[in-house]
Amino acid sequence: MRKSLIIASTLALSLGAASAQTTPATPATPTAPAAPATTTSAVPAQVVTFTDVPAGHWAKDAVDVIVQRGLIQGYPDGTFRGNQNLTRYEAALIFYRLLQSGAIGSSTLSQTDLATITRGMQEVSTELAAISTRVTDLERLSAEQQARIAALEERINALGTTGTAGADTAALTARIDALEAAIRNIPAGPQGPAGPAGPQGPAGPAGTAAVVTPPATDTTGTVTTTPAPTTVIIGDVAPATDSARGNLYAGVSVGATSGNCFVPNSNGREVSFCASFGGMVGSTSVVGPFGARVSAEYQPGFNAISADVNATYNFDTGSNIQPYAGLGLGLTSSDSRAANTNTNTTDTYVNGLIGADFQITNSISAFVEGSGRYYLSNKGTGALQNTADTGARGFVPAVKAGLKFYF
Repeated sequence: MRKSLIIASTLALSLGAASAQTTPATPATPTAPAAPATTTSAVPAQVVTFTDVPAGHWAKDAVDVIVQRGLIQGYPDGTFRGNQNLTRYEAALIFYRLLQSGAIGSSTLSQTDLATITRGMQEVSTELAAISTRVTDLERLSAEQQARIAALEERINALGTTGTAGADTAALTARIDALEAAIRNIPAGPQGPAGPAGPQGPAGPAGTAAVVTPPATDTTGTVTTTPAPTTVIIGDVAPATDSARGNLYAGVSVGATSGNCFVPNSNGREVSFCASFGGMVGSTSVVGPFGARVSAEYQPGFNAISADVNATYNFDTGSNIQPYAGLGLGLTSSDSRAANTNTNTTDTYVNGLIGADFQITNSISAFVEGSGRYYLSNKGTGALQNTADTGARGFVPAVKAGLKFYF
């Protein structure tokens, strides 16, 4: 700050107008002001050149005057430190020396000079009041910081108490032991696949000759033998299983339907069933458990060919037996019932079925199936067997069995 230089200029102005000059006792440095002497002297003090007030400085003349009059002295290192703050003690000492010198009372100052001095003193008073406020604030902050430091020291001392530290250590040890026990109780996961075999290492050094130890015998001459160690596997061992079967299949079947048929090559002997032979292709999973199947069969007793398309639902039991059910539409082509005709005709039927697969291998399964056909017409001999009415409708049950080949 520049308050020291402003004061120096003000004092120099007042001393330059004074007619009598006196010299006070040796002043103390600004950092440790001493009590002034009670006597004055007219001998001016020696002019000191300060290293931080060079020639040409705007306040050099004022600094030289007040130093010459003995109002202010520099620091032991030869500096004036004009930018350093001025304490109230230092200001009081300077004005005391000025009053003791008699320069103000014996001077013939003009009103302008007195006004300049007054303004300088007022400016110093304002700054001194501001400095006093700042010092008060700093003292308050220092007291608060001291209280916080004392509270922190008390907390540190409390943490260092033997009982508290021991309790914390015991609690931490207990938590670590519990964590280790939990880690030991974690079940082992499934064994991962074996990695590739590494390169064969170099052959080791030749071992020493084996020492053959004869089997131990007891006092009765009985030879005792030690059984070879066995390997005990703990946990479930996954059984070796083949890959799952495919969804697509093709199959062949042999079946029979109700009705009166004649057995070929048996002198026309009539039986109460009609045999059939057929084939099928399909999928067990078109959308989830829903599948589809197309099948066809031939009935030699009526020279009839039937074909149907069915949507199926497969029940996953998790075993070798897999039941299923289905519903669809079909056509039967057979000889026409119309008199004096030798043509084929077609009858439509609604087909319902239920059956089960027995998986023999992943690619072969045997099946048995029961079905029921509801004919919507009876124009051909391959439709209803219990009536010849071409406008009749009726139900014809059937069974079949065969093999399915999955791929």
